[in-house]
Amino acid sequence: MSGAITAVCFDLDGTLLRDDNADRVVRAVAYELGERCGIDADVLAAANQRAWNDYWPEAGSAWLRGDLPADAVPREVWRRALATVGVDDPTATEAAVRLHVQLESSAHELYPEAAEVLTALRSRGILTAIITNGPSAVQRAKLERVGLDGFEAVIVSGEVGMEKPDAGIFRTALDRLGVDAAATVHVGDNQSADVAGASSAGLTAVWINRTGAEKMSDPDHAITDLRGLLAIVG
Repeated sequence: MSGAITAVCFDLDGTLLRDDNADRVVRAVAYELGERCGIDADVLAAANQRAWNDYWPEAGSAWLRGDLPADAVPREVWRRALATVGVDDPTATEAAVRLHVQLESSAHELYPEAAEVLTALRSRGILTAIITNGPSAVQRAKLERVGLDGFEAVIVSGEVGMEKPDAGIFRTALDRLGVDAAATVHVGDNQSADVAGASSAGLTAVWINRTGAEKMSDPDHAITDLRGLLAIVG
């Protein structure tokens, strides 16, 4: 990395915001629906996972680009999961979606070092931005829920019609920040969306590997928590 870093872009989920609550949310919904419908909660939770795996390739990209309503994916996944266990009642699907959205929203929290690192970067005069995949309403609600603000740019795939790893979404961030790719770092946990995407747009790619995952990409730097960024930006 040559020259001074003037901006740092962050992925949201799994980077600034904890994203390890998905299983707990699904199991909580499965328990509530299981009680209501007389279904084993573990069986329903497993059906949800299978439905998610089957449906995401069909609709995931459209959902991330904002081409589908924000609740479209959870609604169809729960509809399929319930149908798998013999429940075709639309009111059960609606109840599952409402509870899922409610529990997911209340579970959002920042990683412990996130606010500290953002403050440190800004104190050095470094611009900060978010580049996140997801529907506009969903991602903006997360930011509001945890009080994340002060960014010079927030780029949401559902608002710009393209998703990471498309180099275009990174270039959109650079344009809004008014900075060059060579002077910008992007940090994220996803080796395809964040590392490969940022590299393709000419940004310095920093992979945050909180879980000890196997390295399957070629980041410029790898860190285990966000404090590692402070040494990278100098």
